[in-house]
Amino acid sequence: MRRTNILEARRVTSYNDGYIEIYDIEDQASGDFPERQIRKRDMAPVWFRQLAVYDRTRITFEQADKVITRKVAIPQWWDGISSGCVVKLNGTGAQEKVFNVAQVYNRAGLPETELTLINPEMPYEEVKDDDHKN
Repeated sequence: MRRTNILEARRVTSYNDGYIEIYDIEDQASGDFPERQIRKRDMAPVWFRQLAVYDRTRITFEQADKVITRKVAIPQWWDGISSGCVVKLNGTGAQEKVFNVAQVYNRAGLPETELTLINPEMPYEEVKDDDHKN
């Protein structure tokens, strides 16, 4: 048995602070009253770890009239998560909008995706796949 395998196993990041479900924003801009809708991605929940949001970052966002709800890290993401997404945490109905996505390496040198989440201006209506079937 090689010693390096044991050391590398200790460096693996654990994502056990909770999970997110990812929704895509599908705003319908036609007409006088645009509809604010989201549709859940057909995928398993993604586990995350909570990150600290520093005071300087909070102040910068508050000056732009944005309130950071939290910052989380997930295993490196490859499938188009962006500011056009909303997440729900731990199966609750509360929506948080993705404000920023950063591809980084953590202290152990492993690739991660950091999501900065904010409160949406107004909640989105969730559209189910069944709603569009005849």
